[in-house]
Amino acid sequence: MTRLIPEWGIRVTNFGLGYILMCLVVAVAATNTGNNGLYLVLAGLLAGMAVSGMLSRRNVRGVRCEISPVGEVVATRPSLLKLRLVNELSAGTAQALFFLHESLPGPLWIDPLKPGESREVVVEAVFPRRGVLREADAGLLSRFPIGLFRKYRRATVANEIVVFPVPETTTVADVPPEDARGSRPHAHRRGGGADIRTLRDFVSGDDPRDLHWKQSARMRRWIVREREAERDRAVFLVVDNLVEDLTDPGALERFERAISHCAGQALTLLSRGAEVGFASRGIKVPPRAGRRQRVPILDALARLEPVRPGEAPPFPPVRRGDHRLVIT
Repeated sequence: MTRLIPEWGIRVTNFGLGYILMCLVVAVAATNTGNNGLYLVLAGLLAGMAVSGMLSRRNVRGVRCEISPVGEVVATRPSLLKLRLVNELSAGTAQALFFLHESLPGPLWIDPLKPGESREVVVEAVFPRRGVLREADAGLLSRFPIGLFRKYRRATVANEIVVFPVPETTTVADVPPEDARGSRPHAHRRGGGADIRTLRDFVSGDDPRDLHWKQSARMRRWIVREREAERDRAVFLVVDNLVEDLTDPGALERFERAISHCAGQALTLLSRGAEVGFASRGIKVPPRAGRRQRVPILDALARLEPVRPGEAPPFPPVRRGDHRLVIT
C-alpha cells in the first residue's frame, strides 16, 4: 500500500531539479575550461544546496505533530481532528509548514511556531472507510528555506481512531421492539414503564422528561425517576463475518453493506427503547437499552473483520429467549 506520508522523507522539487541541473552545467563548464571563477560559482551553488538541505531537515524534524479525534468519527462523513503541534527546538522558529491528510482538499498552512511553542488546531477530515486507525496517513511538509527539497514527517496518533460504519438510513426496524419479547420471566429492571422503580441522581444519557422537579428543588441537585420496564425487548443483531474468498470484491462489498444495515437497525431499535445486543464470530456485545448502547455496538462493527473458513471462531452463546436478527 502506498502511503501518502512516509515516516521520514525527502523529495526534490521541480525548482530543485533545475538547480541541480544548473550545478551540473557549471561543473562541466568549469572542468572543461579550468576557469577559477566558474569553480567559485559551483562552490557557492553546492554550498547553498547543502545549507538548504540541513535547514529544511532541522525545520521539519523539530516539530512533533499528534492527531486525535474530536467526538465520534463516521466513515464518509465530515469529522473533526485535533492537531497538537509542538516545536521541540530550543532555538529557531519552525516555519513554512503544511499539514497533509488524505481527506483534505489540499495542504493546510501552519503559522510559524516559536521555539518551545505548543499549538492546537482543529481541522475537518473525512475518512473513506470504517475501521481502526493506529497510524495516521498524515503529516507535515516543508519546502523551507528556498524550495529545493520537500521534507516530510509523519504525524502520530494519540489514541487509536475508531471510524464507525455509515448506518443505513431506515425508519422501520426489521423486528419491531414490541414483538421482540423473550421468554424469560419478568424482572424488576430499568425501563420505560409507568411504575416508578426508584429516585436517583441525574446522569448523562437520562431522559430529561424523567426529572423529579420537587425532589430536585428539595435536594438542590437533579433527581430523576427510574421506571420499571414494561416488557422484555432484547434483540441480538447477528452479522456473519465468514467470507469464502477475501479477494472477491463483491463478497467484501456485501459484507460492508451488511455492517451498514446492522448499524442502521441498531440505531432504529435503540431509539424506540429496545434492548439491543450484537454478536458475530468472536465478538459479543450484551443487550442493553439507551443511548449509551450505541457506542459499544458501533465500536464492535467498526472493528469487525472478515475471516476465512477454517479460521473463523464460533458464534458466542446467546441467552435463551432473546430474539436473534441475522443480517446477511
